[in-house]
Amino acid sequence: MRPYRNISDSELESLEATREWSKEALLSLLLPAKILWVHSTREKFHRLNPMDECLVKTITIERIQGDVIKTNFGSYSLETGKNIYYSCGCKKFCDCYGQLYLFKDTHALPDRHTA
Repeated sequence: MRPYRNISDSELESLEATREWSKEALLSLLLPAKILWVHSTREKFHRLNPMDECLVKTITIERIQGDVIKTNFGSYSLETGKNIYYSCGCKKFCDCYGQLYLFKDTHALPDRHTA
């Protein structure tokens, strides 16, 4: 399990995503693929709606390069799904770091529905 929990199980369920990170499931995706991104310190933005697009969004995995997941919103560790602290893509350095969550549906976890 990853050290921090920046989204509740019920929120993940409503978004049809799973908390468990599976490198194998990720590697089985046909790319490009959609994945859920959640801001790593979402709770500190209590004035925003917790589901605001600044804090929770669907992004696109463009490629996997070695141990790095390259998306249209930054780079993430293949092992953990956590941001590896490069700029998130907003053209400047900021604190928009997050964690990826796999979707349960067939476009994100193709092998899960064929078993």
